[in-house]
Amino acid sequence: MRGTSIKTAVLVVILGLSLALPLFLFDRATYADGVALDNPMFRIGIHYEANALATVRLNSSARVEFGLAGTDGTVIPLLADESGGWQIHREAVRLAAGPFGDHAAAAQVLSRWPARSGPAFILRESAGFLVSGGLFATVEQAVQHLPQLAAAGINGVTVRGMLTLVSGSLPSIEAAQAVRERLVSAGLEGRLHFDGAWRIAVGFATDITLIDSLRVALVAAAPELVWESLPGDFRRIHVISQDGRLLFVYANLAGLTLRAASGADFMSVEGRRHRGAFEFTLDQMNRFMVVGLMHVDDYLKGVVPREMPAGWPFEALKAQAVVARTYAYANRNRHAALGFDLCHLSTCCQAYGGVEWEHPNSNRAVDETKGVIALFNGRPASTFYHSDSGGHTENVEHVWTRAIPYLIGVPDPFGALAGSTHARWEQELTQAQMQQIARFNGADVGTVLAVTVESRFPSGRVSTLSITGTAGRMSLMRQQPRLPDGSTGLFALRSTMYTVTSRVAPVVVQSAHATASLPGLQGVQVATAAGVQTLGLAPEHAVRTASVTGTLRSIPSSFVFVGSGWGHGVGMSQWGARGMAELGHSYREILFHYYRGIWLADIPH
Repeated sequence: MRGTSIKTAVLVVILGLSLALPLFLFDRATYADGVALDNPMFRIGIHYEANALATVRLNSSARVEFGLAGTDGTVIPLLADESGGWQIHREAVRLAAGPFGDHAAAAQVLSRWPARSGPAFILRESAGFLVSGGLFATVEQAVQHLPQLAAAGINGVTVRGMLTLVSGSLPSIEAAQAVRERLVSAGLEGRLHFDGAWRIAVGFATDITLIDSLRVALVAAAPELVWESLPGDFRRIHVISQDGRLLFVYANLAGLTLRAASGADFMSVEGRRHRGAFEFTLDQMNRFMVVGLMHVDDYLKGVVPREMPAGWPFEALKAQAVVARTYAYANRNRHAALGFDLCHLSTCCQAYGGVEWEHPNSNRAVDETKGVIALFNGRPASTFYHSDSGGHTENVEHVWTRAIPYLIGVPDPFGALAGSTHARWEQELTQAQMQQIARFNGADVGTVLAVTVESRFPSGRVSTLSITGTAGRMSLMRQQPRLPDGSTGLFALRSTMYTVTSRVAPVVVQSAHATASLPGLQGVQVATAAGVQTLGLAPEHAVRTASVTGTLRSIPSSFVFVGSGWGHGVGMSQWGARGMAELGHSYREILFHYYRGIWLADIPH
């Protein structure tokens, strides 16, 4: 009966807005940060900044097309390969062992290559298989690592430099391949080189003397070509197949990004599978950034099961798919400075896990809501969401700064009805932890004497929290009462829906008539020669009797927070969505409950 009454109340709020509206009812020029809403392609940051890569391992079960992507979206094809696996390296001074007669012998050496001597790979040349490794800036740095290789049983190692001879431009890749074959027959190892035109590059020389002798041999083998010296460039990119062929070298031209696209449903980078294509660029530290180019629904198939358990009710999963899709459109270009739209982290954008996280239930939820997003005033809504509201969602301006009409606090009993694991929680923070949290938030208050809730919002969440210590006092507002602590979880507390008590050693008071135990001395009334007084905050209090004078310490050993909910409390509660779905509500009804005044629109793709 209770569930029925709740459902009826929600339906009254919805006011019949349960049908998605086609986008043509809005102005065609509906944009999200300058990008038309009917553009479903997104750039997802997979490896960047702290998790950028020294080298990239790429795999696909189908042929991969390598090309160059322009800033206008055009793609210049380079070549295709079906070897199934590739490594992408930047140019550097390297060490090389070999040649070996077969791949297996080279693989044995590769397995012994010291990690401290840099990433290594197998390179197949006409003389045999080499093991090449290191990312050295100079020949001298490379030479310093020779003893480490010798200790690993790797001998006969040479240094490969970055000085190269390169031919004039050739009319096509086929012409370049023909020149390379002629050089191989003359005992010279050439490689495809693209810098806006196809060329052949020869040599990994360490000094100009070697370049001069190489030039003589090249003029004899291909007298019709002009060979020019090419200095080293740490930003040139080498693409190598898993069977050891150096497929080509790309000069890393400004405005043209190396791209790989597969005919299969997905490719893997560093062993993790993703849908769509990839782009590879070098950051300022010459480490590889990897960006996935995905249809929004391919992206969502890796997001929805990360953000909500795939075993939850189907209508809740559909609601999650719509808010995640809307969030993507509303936040396109969030990381434009890094060259992509959205990252893969839940603490910044949305948690994205790739193909390994996909589940038939969540994939179906994405497919059955295809194109549906939430709009407000013709633009994608800011569909913030969180795990559990603790019983009432929050006005957005109480958490961040700006009021948004559809992000207002609403009663939310549904999470508790669904048995939320966050309906009640308890967190104890020690005296040392509280002092560290105060310092992290900009104030050293000394020994913490009290943590006090000064005010609450109408939802029941803490509005202002004060921390008082022997050296000062600080106030925390909005999200700060969750106690930011610098941890990977960002906050020490799950939500701001809580009460707090201090844990102090009890004080035993004895009189002629009774004995009592007090939980600390703060606020206790005592009789003195001057009359009845109330004890305030102090680390200790003086006690004087007829026969004894001493002190009682009143420093809390810890602070106990008892609360409910998890997250900022703005927008949709995921546990609440589960509860509503279990009561029979549709995903539209769920969305209209948590985002008051939005419209649902179908984007034509």
